[in-house]
Amino acid sequence: MKNTRSWILLGGILLIGAVFLLLDFRVAASNTQTGKLIFTTDMGENMPVHMQRRDKISIVLVGEGPLVRALQKALPEQIGKAGIGESDVVQELESVYQHPVLVVKVSEPDPIWTPFFAMSQFSIHAAYGSDGDSTFMEGVEKTHTSIAKKDVSNMYAEYEFNDRSWGLISRPGYHQFLADYLAQEIVAVLKELYHVP
Repeated sequence: MKNTRSWILLGGILLIGAVFLLLDFRVAASNTQTGKLIFTTDMGENMPVHMQRRDKISIVLVGEGPLVRALQKALPEQIGKAGIGESDVVQELESVYQHPVLVVKVSEPDPIWTPFFAMSQFSIHAAYGSDGDSTFMEGVEKTHTSIAKKDVSNMYAEYEFNDRSWGLISRPGYHQFLADYLAQEIVAVLKELYHVP
């Protein structure tokens, strides 16, 4: 009888552990702070033809881990909701793309996570080029000066994130929360370039 209870208890603990490690849910309060450094080159009413036509945006995510995987879902969703146009996540970082390109480099966060409390600190670098050129990102990262090109809208942003969350939080749910928050921050700058209210 005691053995049966022990096995049931162990099975229940394993099931609860699996729920928090595999399912995406979050019932929590969060204190998220963001430090930002943003450069943009806005063409005003003379925005490039690619942007006027709302051409597809190629999204390139540089980095690995669950946060990057969550961003693969969050960024296209936020771009679509903002009315900027369609987007496509591509796997390889190239110098030039056929469509406008958004490159996001994610430092591997090392979150402290428990089912009732989570915290993380990490940085993100994001760059957008309406001409599909991703090479300008390296120059801005090194010099922290804006690089303006004729008839091109560019954006470069660095974000430093600090988050503390309390409540019921699954591990996938926490990464998705961070990805959604980050995607909203990036897309808010793109909306300004695309003149979306």
